[in-house]
Amino acid sequence: MAAPIVHIEFSSADFPRTAAFYGELFGWQTQQNATATYMKFDGADGPSGGWVRSDMVQSPGPVPYLQVDDVGAMLDKVEKAGGRVVARRLPFAGGGEVGLFSDPDGHVIGVWSKKRGEGKAEAKAEAKAEAKAEAKAAPAKPAKPAPKTDARKPAKPVRRK
Repeated sequence: MAAPIVHIEFSSADFPRTAAFYGELFGWQTQQNATATYMKFDGADGPSGGWVRSDMVQSPGPVPYLQVDDVGAMLDKVEKAGGRVVARRLPFAGGGEVGLFSDPDGHVIGVWSKKRGEGKAEAKAEAKAEAKAEAKAAPAKPAKPAPKTDARKPAKPVRRK
């Protein structure tokens, strides 16, 4: 399988300026992560993407991420082919793991893979959540009816002592 480009990252020295620029030009919506080190964009067709704070980047240019089956195995291949591993097997907040390498010309490329079994666990969790939501949305069972009384019989008088 050819490894498709699934994500691309740029650097930014000023997230508000970057968000305003791309929002005005292309209508992209942006969202920063909790640590303010990364800002993703939404609204573009094609791969997902975002910006990394300039002081944290590994490359002067954009970093494309390619989807692979196994990050570790791919980085081993990179080294055998003459590339250099920059970051090996880091957890990815969106699921799976990433790694970074530079090619013989110095371009930094990222590789990303899903966690093994990730699709199965997500499907199970979704099915469980749907079942729970359906149970809440189902009409409540009617309460037990009150015992029937016969209106023809007079009520027994209450004796007091």
